[in-house]
Formats: sequence, C-alpha cells, structure tokens
Amino acid sequence: MISHQIKLELKKSANWKQVVLWTILIVPLPVIKFLMIDEGYVYYRQIEVFLRVNSDFLPLLFPLLMITAYTPRFIGEQKNNFLVYVNSRISLKNYNYAKLIVNGFISFFIAFLCVFIPFVFVMYIEPNFNIITIYPTNGNIVPVTTFEQFLTFGTFIYGLIYSSWVGINGMLYATFALLLLMIIENPLVSLTTPFIYYIFGNFLTQLLNYEKFSPGSTVFPFSISQQPLWTVLVPFCILLTIVLILFYILRRKVETSYE
Repeated sequence: MISHQIKLELKKSANWKQVVLWTILIVPLPVIKFLMIDEGYVYYRQIEVFLRVNSDFLPLLFPLLMITAYTPRFIGEQKNNFLVYVNSRISLKNYNYAKLIVNGFISFFIAFLCVFIPFVFVMYIEPNFNIITIYPTNGNIVPVTTFEQFLTFGTFIYGLIYSSWVGINGMLYATFALLLLMIIENPLVSLTTPFIYYIFGNFLTQLLNYEKFSPGSTVFPFSISQQPLWTVLVPFCILLTIVLILFYILRRKVETSYE
C-alpha cells in the first residue's frame, strides 16, 4: 500500500511547475558563481575551479534550497485540511512515511545535481574551451581540501562520492523540516528551524575555533584545509540523531492518534 502511495506522490511531483522549481534550485547559483570567478583568481588545478564554483552561495543557502524542493507541497495539504480525508483510503502513518520517502528522494536528487552538474562541466567540459586559465604551481603551495582523499580512486569517483555526500546531507535537512511540519504543524517554525540550526552551528564552531566540525564546512569544506574524514561525521551524526528523534516523536504522535 505504501509503495502505491510513493508512486502517486512521485507522479504528482513530476509536473512542469516542480521541474521548473528544481531547475531554479540547481542551475542559477553555480552559473552565477562561475561567471564571477572567471577572472581575479589563480588556479593551479582544475578541481580548484570546481571548489570555487560551489563556494559562497550554495553553502550559505543549502538548507533552504533543500527544504524548498518538496516540503511546501505538504503545507498546502495541511492548510486545506486534506489530511482529514487521508484515513479513508490510506493510514496516516503510511501516508506520512510515503511523504518522507519521496521528500528524501527528491532532496537527495536536487542536492546531488547541485554539485555533480558543476563537477562534470568544470572537470570535463570547460577544459575544452579554456575559459579558466590553469597556472603551473612553480613551487607555490597548492591548497588541498577534505574529500580529496578520494581522488586516489579517480576524478570521476571523487565527484560521485562527494556529490552523494552532499545529497545525503541535503536529504537530512529536508527531512528535518518535513518531520517538524508533521509534528507541530507550524510552517514558519518548521521551515526556519533547520536553517537556524545550520547557521548557528557554523557560527558556534567558528567562535570556538572548531570550524572543522561546522555543519557548513563539513558539507562544503572549501574554506578550510584538508581534515581527516572522520571529522565530517561529527555534525552529520548530530543531524542524523535529531532526525531520528523527530521521526520517533512523529511515530508516537500517529500511534497516539489511533488510540
């Protein structure tokens, strides 16, 4: 039954308005950033261009972009009291689970493409046009960032692994917001809390001089030097724990409603 509901949700989400929205979430920011870094920077490796394209805009707005991908659709259903009629054809539990699964799939897909499309363009297409000049190192220190450890497996594998990492984090932030919305039914609080958590986490870790554990730097580690891979798991596990706690609260809420 839940698989049928998942298919329905995916079908409803695959309309032209949503496709336009997803395109807006994926394309403009890297394009604008690429146009801004064409001049004024010195690059010793092609991958540095990719890292620069994914700096500033995307790290700052990341949670908001992920939340926008799907969660607002659920707000409309709450406002129109649509959920009151859900139990006539499917249990509210399965309905919520289907929503969470589709939300996770879409947000992962959007976050993955936000990084992977610029990666493919910068690493494999742009060199054919020589838009960006790559300079010889001449003994200069070449900055190395976290996740470049995976370059030993090949450039493309690095791109897949890193894009998947961003996708998983995007999925968690989107799930964070949707779970809150299902629990407290307050759109403003639900949609802003994950972003506030993200910004406050970045601020606090910088204040304490632990930027290597900040939510932003462990997803987009371009502003700090390379760190051991285990460091990115610290804020990730905290975020995952928050999501799991919210999921447990939602499950209890749904079970209580049936009692």
